[in-house]
Amino acid sequence: MMGRYLATAAAAMVLSACASSSGVTQLDRDTYMLTASSRWRGNDGVAIQGLQQADAYCKNLGRRMRVVGSERSDGLPVVLPPKALLTFKCDPAG
Repeated sequence: MMGRYLATAAAAMVLSACASSSGVTQLDRDTYMLTASSRWRGNDGVAIQGLQQADAYCKNLGRRMRVVGSERSDGLPVVLPPKALLTFKCDPAG
């Protein structure tokens, strides 16, 4: 049982190491941007990764995330990973 847990944890660490984010950049008072990419997740997975990161960022501020713009690129197999650029606002929770 413990070996199975360790193998699962190791696989998760390897996959997460291949995912990256530019971090959140503030564009305006409550408007932010981030770029997410991953060699392993594909275009939709990268978009979901970006949404999750934006949501977590706003929740950490005690606010609610709202997408105001997004762009995705498919990348090129082996050469360039897919990317998602997400612009979002952190609105007051209500």
